[in-house]
Amino acid sequence: MIGLASDQIISEMAYKGWDMELLKFQIDSKEMEAFEGMTILQAAEKAGINIPTLCHHRDFIPTGACRVCVVELEGSERLVGSCHTPVAKGMALHTRSPKVLKARKATIELLLAAHTGPCVMDFRAAQCDLHKIASDLEVGPPRFHIKKPRFYPIEDASPYIRRDLSKCILCSRCISACNELAGKGVFGAGYRAFDSKVIVDNDIPLNKEVCKDCYLCVEYCPTTALSKAKNAGDKKRGKKMAAVLPQPRLQDTRCGNLLPMLKKAQSISRHVSAKFMAKTAESLNLSVSEVFGVTTFYSFLSTRPLGANVIRVCKNLPCYLKGSEIILKGIEEAIGIKPGEVTRDKKYSLELANCIGACDQAPAMLINQEVYGDLTPRKISKILKQF
Repeated sequence: MIGLASDQIISEMAYKGWDMELLKFQIDSKEMEAFEGMTILQAAEKAGINIPTLCHHRDFIPTGACRVCVVELEGSERLVGSCHTPVAKGMALHTRSPKVLKARKATIELLLAAHTGPCVMDFRAAQCDLHKIASDLEVGPPRFHIKKPRFYPIEDASPYIRRDLSKCILCSRCISACNELAGKGVFGAGYRAFDSKVIVDNDIPLNKEVCKDCYLCVEYCPTTALSKAKNAGDKKRGKKMAAVLPQPRLQDTRCGNLLPMLKKAQSISRHVSAKFMAKTAESLNLSVSEVFGVTTFYSFLSTRPLGANVIRVCKNLPCYLKGSEIILKGIEEAIGIKPGEVTRDKKYSLELANCIGACDQAPAMLINQEVYGDLTPRKISKILKQF
């Protein structure tokens, strides 16, 4: 494990006199030394060089998700994430080069663009790491404009935790805290792309018996998306619960069977039901949130019943340029439904797909597992008559 555990392991190995190679490298033109196995971020911290982070915390296994901690490595075309990239002999690194600062600013702007409302109006903005990093980098109003800002109603069903997912930056720290430290598996990551969000079980409000008052998720949240509830305590059960010492939850080695099980349920029932997800989570020693997250990530799996024949129209750029919008409109008129809907006789479902791997046949669509390419409005009715 890299992070706090890695620091402890390296220190213990050095103390016991284990043979550990001392690597020489450069950070910002300064000659440095670090033990083999240390990350760039760890080496920089020991040298007193500050590299901003959001998704990373030294208590967790690094994910490299937010890309705020990127640094420039001489000889590499791409910037590398310092939180998870190990130090190598002869490296020459730059932590504040123009290329690095430009990338960090763009990342922060993208995160700010998805937020609703100006942070300066929030009296808790001083507690927000995103706000601090934006200030340090002198990031102005985001250049990026989105049609649909992330907005969720404030959730206060729990007597302990108040959730404002409109301020969530999807860093996954709360998930790591709950899984790796508390061992409860309350949180998970659900859906995909812009619809991604931190979920509880099958995307229900947070009000679980197992979630009492450890507040680890609140402590590690870099923004104000998570906070203690007003007059926090076990109001519904009449008393405040005592904190429980964190116990890591071990994951069953059978979790590799999860995706095949979900695919089989989809083929049999035409969807993956909440009941099936709960039973599968129990059998594999996973949380319901983890199972729901996998189910909602893959577009060919569905949590709602689909029709006997599933039509997936590709909306990727090659198909779009070849007129996929006209094809979609033709299908809508032919079967009388829009994307995400099922016909009354349960014969058809209509879905949009990001890519079906048929760019050479654009515009294209899938019906069940069959690809239909080089589509025209005339071809639509002829194809649908086969079903």
